[in-house]
Amino acid sequence: MNRIDRLLGYLLIFQGRSLVRAQDLARRFEISERTVYRDIEALCEVGVPLVGMPGEGYQLMPGYYLPPITFGEAEARALFLAVSMLTGLTEAGATRQAAQSAMEKIRAVLPKVTLAQVEALQTVLGFYTVGRPPLHLDDPKFLRLQQAIQQQRVVHIDYHAMHDNQVTARDIEPLHLAFLDNAWVVTAYCRLRQDQRHFRLDRIDRLTVTTTTFTPRDVEPQQRPQEGILVTARFDGTIVRWVREAQHFTFRRAETSQSDGSTVMHYRVHTFGQISSWLLSWGEQVEVLAPLELRKQILQTALKMAERHR
Repeated sequence: MNRIDRLLGYLLIFQGRSLVRAQDLARRFEISERTVYRDIEALCEVGVPLVGMPGEGYQLMPGYYLPPITFGEAEARALFLAVSMLTGLTEAGATRQAAQSAMEKIRAVLPKVTLAQVEALQTVLGFYTVGRPPLHLDDPKFLRLQQAIQQQRVVHIDYHAMHDNQVTARDIEPLHLAFLDNAWVVTAYCRLRQDQRHFRLDRIDRLTVTTTTFTPRDVEPQQRPQEGILVTARFDGTIVRWVREAQHFTFRRAETSQSDGSTVMHYRVHTFGQISSWLLSWGEQVEVLAPLELRKQILQTALKMAERHR
């Protein structure tokens, strides 16, 4: 790494950390501490106000902010793609507006050549939501959970279970938010179940952030036998391609195509309700092979459907 790139690397580190030791910089950039001291002196000579703390390290003078750093072509492209995805796949709101404002600031500091490349990319790329609602990053429930995680506050929820249609009141210690299978999921320690659980935000009917705080605990979720129930289904060859495109999130593996063109696929679920509706959506072109209980359940549902449409 040449010296200019190294000095820029120093600036990024100083901007993001309060104190940096010379030995840490030497190890990071694979140079001697003597070279670090010379580099620090060079930065001071060009006006970067670094303060040395004896025995602790160096830091930027409080209140000083580094000027904007220019972006390379690949960096500018990555930022453009990220902002384009965010603005194209989310609902209108404060977050999307902030992302667009940030992109305008980035465009203002890009070199003309890089800006031209980004603008050319903008004309040929687009991100759209089809078949699912756009992400709502300004949803009050989503924002309150973020705040509760940061402040380590217990949250009281009324949770609507999918399979038995029951609503249970429970206190949770929220730990992490993730976007999974087209839905936001909060991982939390459930005080009712005395175990770590995952809750879909769209199944939380009511949410209250309490004043009670908690200390995050190390929890290992209880192991379920065989990680759930193994479901085996055979799909007609005419729909295998479309099944793969809209594959169920519990999918584990597929066997090689049968002589008639069909394919047998295996899934691992915790309840039949997780997958029964999805299987029924493929109509007569799917056959549940196992377990027998699910096969009977699908049969009973199909008979009721036939009776209703008679």
